[in-house]
Amino acid sequence: MSQLREYIEKHPSETQRMLGIDYDQLIQLITHAENLYARQKTSQESPKTRLIKPGSGIPPKLTIADQIILTLVYLHNLPTFQMLGVQFGIGESTANYIFHRWVKILRDLLPASVLEQV
Repeated sequence: MSQLREYIEKHPSETQRMLGIDYDQLIQLITHAENLYARQKTSQESPKTRLIKPGSGIPPKLTIADQIILTLVYLHNLPTFQMLGVQFGIGESTANYIFHRWVKILRDLLPASVLEQV
């Protein structure tokens, strides 16, 4: 668990200031995003013929919830990926990869802004 997530869980009232959404919305977003990610992953894995059983690789450094929080931090504060990497204890390129993977999933989950719809 990242330090930011620990802080948010100890101080849920600060979530709005840090991420732009309140704590209850964050928990709902994480739940729905995890479910959508699991469905997408199973649909991608089903047609594959695997030589190595799933999950036998290197485990990720960040949990799914921490990856979603990383994406929300970037969208709310616009730090560099280097700063995100330092903050979450991962590399700059890993932070970039995580952001771009989760922003696609969150775009499927959340409605587009009014400006984008027009």
